[in-house]
Amino acid sequence: MNLRRLQHFEALYRLQSFARAADELAITQSALSRSLQKLEEELGAVLFDRTTHYVRPTDAGDRLIRPVQDVLAAAGNLDSAANQLTRPGSGTVRVGAGPYPMNPLLTRAIGRFGAAHEGVRVTVTGGTADVLLQGLVDRSLDLVICDISKFDGSAYADEVVVTALPREPLMIVTAASHPLPEGRGRREAVEQRPWALPRPAPGSEHRFAPAIRTRIAQRSFPDYELDSTLACLEVVRQGPAVTVVPRSLGLAASLDGSLTCYAMAAGEQTNDGIHLLRNRSQSAAVTAFVKALRETAQSVVAAG
Repeated sequence: MNLRRLQHFEALYRLQSFARAADELAITQSALSRSLQKLEEELGAVLFDRTTHYVRPTDAGDRLIRPVQDVLAAAGNLDSAANQLTRPGSGTVRVGAGPYPMNPLLTRAIGRFGAAHEGVRVTVTGGTADVLLQGLVDRSLDLVICDISKFDGSAYADEVVVTALPREPLMIVTAASHPLPEGRGRREAVEQRPWALPRPAPGSEHRFAPAIRTRIAQRSFPDYELDSTLACLEVVRQGPAVTVVPRSLGLAASLDGSLTCYAMAAGEQTNDGIHLLRNRSQSAAVTAFVKALRETAQSVVAAG
């Protein structure tokens, strides 16, 4: 079976547009159409319903897409392995990351990995859980690092293998110019402050006080929803807002005296893990990067 035709099928399935798929593949629409017709003839099945208004996969196309994605991923790993025979240290690791492990875990892991694997390219994609999961399943990402609870209830949970990372305590952070009161008044003060946070993970509502859980249910929390913990810290520096970050990030960010960190209740910790597709072969570069992530996570927690 022609690998190029499988690539054409995967692109059209994903984009559901001859124009966009042909543009991505750098071929003409007529060439793409001929390629798919030959693939359908070879398989003896119609893979797409085509009209002048839309292109939609048939049941046969839906059944074929996962095996095709596996074949293309394996071919990519083979190309990477072949390149390393003549160019040791080459290849690409495509990482998806949620906001909490992005800093400092992922940034430090990239530094550790890069020191031992010069020439290997690392790309990082941030985003919401559904986007990251889809990227993992579509084979556009090699691994995803994020809160385990974001994948536990997903439709793809059976396809994902999760390795939990060491947990790190979470800390409340405020501007040094807007400290929290001591004692029992602290909890009430925190509830009344504006919050700067990435989108709360599904199932994390129990971490918050009842008043905030009500706001989460009403979709009015947080007050400032940002993509990264570093952006949240910058908002906090400017005024009365509060945020929650891993201890290592909070302590590092407060070294200049502009921020103050407060311990949260015992048991309030990160819940991150490395997510890989089950039964998918991994390149040597991806395997080495996963090892660097685990070692970095252990060192971050130990240093705290």
